[in-house]
Amino acid sequence: MASLLDSIRDGLELVVDKTEEYSKIGKIKVDIFTTKRNIEKQFTELGGLAFDLLTGDDPKSLQKDEKIVKLVEEIKALEAELKEKETEIENVKEEKEKERQERQESRKQAEAEEGDDTIKSENIEDAKVIDETDKKE
Repeated sequence: MASLLDSIRDGLELVVDKTEEYSKIGKIKVDIFTTKRNIEKQFTELGGLAFDLLTGDDPKSLQKDEKIVKLVEEIKALEAELKEKETEIENVKEEKEKERQERQESRKQAEAEEGDDTIKSENIEDAKVIDETDKKE
């Protein structure tokens, strides 16, 4: 009966862990989607500005234009943010897996200690029986 309850508890803990993990990952993925969307907007604006400059009088002024430089810097910052979010997802997965492994190890250790206690109590009972037998003789 105890093993059935342990199995149910383990299953519920796994469900809770996975729910937390996927919830965190889901929030990060929303952030990633938003960041990607912002990058697309910046690229669109950059493309429009580049077109205007390239079709203008001095196509070489593209690298000197402050708006272009600013947009390129913003895009680079957003791409760095995107990489951080992807790393964050991996960290969440690793963290949750580590927690699950630690919990399993502590449970195994507790079961082993429980087994030791059972063996000790059986040995005590055996010793009492032997002691009483010696007294009768």
